[in-house]
Amino acid sequence: MKRAILVAGGTGGHINAALAVGEAFAQEGWDIHYLTGKRPLDYKLFKNQKVRHLDSKPLRTKNPLQFISNVLLNLMSFLSIFIAFIKERPNFIVGAGGYVCGPTLLAGYLLLIPVFIIEQNAVMGLTNRILGWISSRIFVHFTETRGLSKSLAKKVRVVGNPTRKSIQPVPAKSFDGELKVLVFGGSLGASQINQVIFDVLKDPKVPALTIHHQLGGNQKVPEIQTSVNYVPMEYIDDMQKEYEWCDVIIARSGASTVSELAIIRKPVLIFPYPAATDNHQVYNAQIFKAEADFTVEIVEPKLSHEESLKRTQEFLVKAFRQELNYTQNASAGNHTCDDILREIKTHVGMA
Repeated sequence: MKRAILVAGGTGGHINAALAVGEAFAQEGWDIHYLTGKRPLDYKLFKNQKVRHLDSKPLRTKNPLQFISNVLLNLMSFLSIFIAFIKERPNFIVGAGGYVCGPTLLAGYLLLIPVFIIEQNAVMGLTNRILGWISSRIFVHFTETRGLSKSLAKKVRVVGNPTRKSIQPVPAKSFDGELKVLVFGGSLGASQINQVIFDVLKDPKVPALTIHHQLGGNQKVPEIQTSVNYVPMEYIDDMQKEYEWCDVIIARSGASTVSELAIIRKPVLIFPYPAATDNHQVYNAQIFKAEADFTVEIVEPKLSHEESLKRTQEFLVKAFRQELNYTQNASAGNHTCDDILREIKTHVGMA
């Protein structure tokens, strides 16, 4: 049976990209297995999949003892996977992000198994900068990807970011007098956005407002007197339903989020994560805004809480007054995995 390995871990963006590609191959009859780490999200999002959890740690650390410990852990994972690949050899391996990709793709490469990587962000991460040299193809989200060596240009394919088929274009909806706002900060939540929303509840600036808010884990909602119809959720399982419900969106600019917003095409206020590695969320947001034909506003990460709150309130007022731009172009649907499937199958001789 045709067998493929998808590797990802750490963030919803990495994991959902792997799941999207795996889902697409599974629909064509492939036996799909996943490799990931041991963080809470790795267990949550890969639940009910054929998955193996590995001990893997980042090499980017300033603590020399921690560095040595991480190297040893990764070496153990490498040896374990190397042996597993000898016993049951996959047709190919795809790394969709996260440091768990390092030892697993290296093991595949040394066994002459075709390996591929997906770079979702506008700035290439350290692991992918290394893995790019051993990959057969490098699939990127954006035309301009910082940190990607020009020497690897022949391997690069601009394909967008793979997004699960459950995310589909939503029908246009007319404003009914109550502004419906979807707020989420990514799979792990976002305390910066959460604090802004808590203050919006105190002073919303619009007369009729409903907010559905993904808080993330371990975030408590303070007791606030508010006129807002406020619905907090730890995690949104059915994101498509929320996209259909809302008028506008407030979110981060991780690659997975940006790719979904490009399919949904509703006005959005973006809070790039200020501590994102290599500042990649700022670049994601800037490129997304430049390519969008609907309102995309960006809150600069260095703005104070007070200024961020003001920007959010102004965005909501404009949305309520219907002063934001909605797209005039119908989406063709979610075909974000098509090019990746075609390239991989051609390369491994199974087109």
